[in-house]
Amino acid sequence: MKRKYFYLCCVALFLIHLAVLTVYGINKQGYHEDEYYSFFSSTGRAAVEPRSAYDVRTGYEMQRQFMVREGERFQYGEVIRNQEQDVHPPLYYLALNTVMSLMPEHFYKWFGLALNMFCSCVTLGGILFLLRGLGEGKSCDLAVLLAGLAYAVAPSTVSNVMFIRMYAMSAMWTVLYACVIVALMRHGEWDRKRFAACTAAGAALCWLAFMTHYFCLLVPFFLTLAYGIVALWRRKGILRMLVYGLCMCAAVGLAVYCYPASLQHIFHGYRGDAAIGSLINGSFRELCAMFLPVLNQNVYAGAMWIVLGLSAAALVWLTVRGGGERIERAPLCCAALLYLAALASIAFLVKTSLFLGDTSCRYFYPVLALLLPLQVYLWYRAAAALSAVIKWGRVVCALAALLACLPFLAGHLQHKVLFLYPEESEKKELSLRYGQEYPLIVVYSRETPYRSWYMADQIWPYQYVIYSDLEHMLKLPEDPLLTQAQGFVVYMDAPVETLDPLVERNPFVEGYTLLRQDRFFWVYLVE
Repeated sequence: MKRKYFYLCCVALFLIHLAVLTVYGINKQGYHEDEYYSFFSSTGRAAVEPRSAYDVRTGYEMQRQFMVREGERFQYGEVIRNQEQDVHPPLYYLALNTVMSLMPEHFYKWFGLALNMFCSCVTLGGILFLLRGLGEGKSCDLAVLLAGLAYAVAPSTVSNVMFIRMYAMSAMWTVLYACVIVALMRHGEWDRKRFAACTAAGAALCWLAFMTHYFCLLVPFFLTLAYGIVALWRRKGILRMLVYGLCMCAAVGLAVYCYPASLQHIFHGYRGDAAIGSLINGSFRELCAMFLPVLNQNVYAGAMWIVLGLSAAALVWLTVRGGGERIERAPLCCAALLYLAALASIAFLVKTSLFLGDTSCRYFYPVLALLLPLQVYLWYRAAAALSAVIKWGRVVCALAALLACLPFLAGHLQHKVLFLYPEESEKKELSLRYGQEYPLIVVYSRETPYRSWYMADQIWPYQYVIYSDLEHMLKLPEDPLLTQAQGFVVYMDAPVETLDPLVERNPFVEGYTLLRQDRFFWVYLVE
């Protein structure tokens, strides 16, 4: 394929990717509780929790806690302190604070989505660059474009962008580091200046990955380990390998020095303790029985084992037969190392991640950003090599392309794009219906006060929001909002009898009706 046409197709891939992300972004109606945390921790202000056992606020006041205030823009120090109190490094939240600071006193889902879309576009560019370096020729170019298309439309890719957390940025660093390590392994004879530039890029990416998400170093670790094994096997470039490895260790050490709270997070935080405990004591078989079905359904639309089997077969065929027009073993070796590093990272994540149902897929998105397009690339390259020795070669390639894209198309048809929460639309309509007429009462548990912001955007339309713990709800204060209102909407994780004093004290209401049961709250209409 001529270079001009290849680049035009790459531009078309970026446009397709942005179009798919924009359509799903428009349809995103709600937020995961961790997404709320992303926004309010990036404002540089304190967490959204009740200030006292009985607390009255306005809905707009609640919404402002998810905004960067005028005069408080670019408060990076506060953002870092928020993350030190949690279990994550701050880089993603600093970037989100920068975006939000450009429009203070506003809240839009597009603040986070735009940042993630930018990271995903860089990831797509890295994938195209990486795979283009693994071979040349018509079949190679088509394989690269098909792999890029698979990444651009994969439900896991879209889900990663829709989830306003650090995983889209982690995927970007993962793919860019893979570009560096493959360039280093393929061009070990580069002069000192190029080797130094490559080493500096790898070190910078390791630092950025660590400061984004600690698990983001998994693929770089396994790729660097593979580089060392290859150098020892070849008995060539061992000194450079040692220098490179030491520089990567120095980059991680520098990251720890810049962000010392990371040691507490990794070794003593609740997340670090859980990961280490699972790594040491967890049953790998039991963990696989939990995680793999979720990945199978949400990432591969039920065809995971078929995809993995065909990918392994394609890799073996390419190793035996060669890559098509130009039979080069070095690029195939790099592809095999990328594939094995991704699988090793998934195995490690299964051993250390928290199982949270379908949303557990988020831990694997950075690795899948590398693995999925690589699998499609291997399929098409293998089909092209096979077509050279059998009849109907073009038909074989066309079937391989269709088979490569089928799981991703099926995923969209099965609605496997996560973190959209379409059911939240109806809930927000109810808030808009009653928000200006009735006050909202949130009865929360003292043990879990943070759940009071799990439905934050449903709270914002209300003129008055009353927070009360269970004890104070049973002993209502003489508040006109409680005794003279024409009705209430109540969110509570308490026995239904809790509403009886409210009805008895207010002559304008007669009883209550259960509207729905959410994950943590029962929603009642009192009128």
